[in-house]
Amino acid sequence: MKRLLRRLASRASESAGLPPLMLSGHEEIPLIVNRLTALKAEMDRSFYELRGWSRALGQRLGPLRDELARSRNLFTLGDTIGGLAHNFNNSLAAILGYTELLLQETGDETARRRLAVIRQVALEAGATVRQLQEFIAQQPQVAFGPVALQPLIADALALTEPRWRDDAERRGITIAVIRDVESAPPVEGNSVELRDVFVQLIMSAVTAMPRGGALTIRAWGEESGWVFAEVSDTGGGARELLHLSPIIERHGGSITVTRDGATRTTVHLRLLGSRYQIIPAASEPPPLQAGQARRVLLVEDDPRLLRALADLLQRHGHVVVSAASGTEALAVFDPARVDLVVTDLGMPGMTGWEVAAEVKTRAPQMPVFLLTGWGETVAADERSRFVDRVIAKPVSADALLGSLAQVARSAPVALRAQT
Repeated sequence: MKRLLRRLASRASESAGLPPLMLSGHEEIPLIVNRLTALKAEMDRSFYELRGWSRALGQRLGPLRDELARSRNLFTLGDTIGGLAHNFNNSLAAILGYTELLLQETGDETARRRLAVIRQVALEAGATVRQLQEFIAQQPQVAFGPVALQPLIADALALTEPRWRDDAERRGITIAVIRDVESAPPVEGNSVELRDVFVQLIMSAVTAMPRGGALTIRAWGEESGWVFAEVSDTGGGARELLHLSPIIERHGGSITVTRDGATRTTVHLRLLGSRYQIIPAASEPPPLQAGQARRVLLVEDDPRLLRALADLLQRHGHVVVSAASGTEALAVFDPARVDLVVTDLGMPGMTGWEVAAEVKTRAPQMPVFLLTGWGETVAADERSRFVDRVIAKPVSADALLGSLAQVARSAPVALRAQT
């Protein structure tokens, strides 16, 4: 367990200390993708190891024996992992914010494609952290629903593209990708976890083909209600699937491997078909029209994230007053000149809860949004009565801008952005 916590701490520290590659040349974007993908895979493995450790702890202690010791162990685990997850979410939020800004500013299609992959990886890593936080909060339920395999597999291929295409081309080899998934019906499951399964299967297959080869992904449904998928490669060799088995088993399915001599290895997945239809994704909000801009008091103690969020909001036409602490925010707060307050939760000196309470005391109708790296479970706190919305980090532009669009604009008053 100590080794596991040290590994998590090490990974979190690395993420928090990433050099500012986001603002460098496009040639470094594949490196960022690889680092984020590897970090997320490590977090996933640690997450499932934590689940196993918790189950083993419960079996050793028994339902009626040493209950106090068990509670103390779980409390210590939750406190430690919760802090690491919070710090990691702050780093992800800054990465996501600057990635979305670069997506809007660059006209190079190759750069846009790679930036879109970075954005997706950051969102996926954030979803994994939220799962970990829910588990630590003793809410380990994962939301299942209908998942379309065709776009999911397309996303998995896009996430791994720096390996099977870009890196392969640099080494002078070719990895052909063959897809036959159009006829597959939706499966019942969690899209984040299932996408991770395909990402790791693709990476494993690419690693097994150092001299190039063919990667084939097939998926189809049967009248029995099962949906089958296969990921095969021409590299041969064994595959390690222990870390993937718990995910597939939790989805009610199975995973096996077959080898055709020394030339082809195939991983077989069997998943439950969904009885429900896929709900179309919501369209992006239209550009701001005249009079739709909001005046935002933004409070965040992390200077990287403060700058990224301010740039993002200003880029979309909103007016921002930035504050690096709760005390600074309350000193400049003027209900007549602000439409809403967006504040971080965990700040030294004065927390986001305290900022929200004071804002509501001065202006009870003022909307207050709470940004937090501690996960959406903080909404259960009794102090949430002071906030109108809890937004978990890392927050995407769509989520933040969509929330702002629902806030009514007060009487127009000229206000110069402060940073």
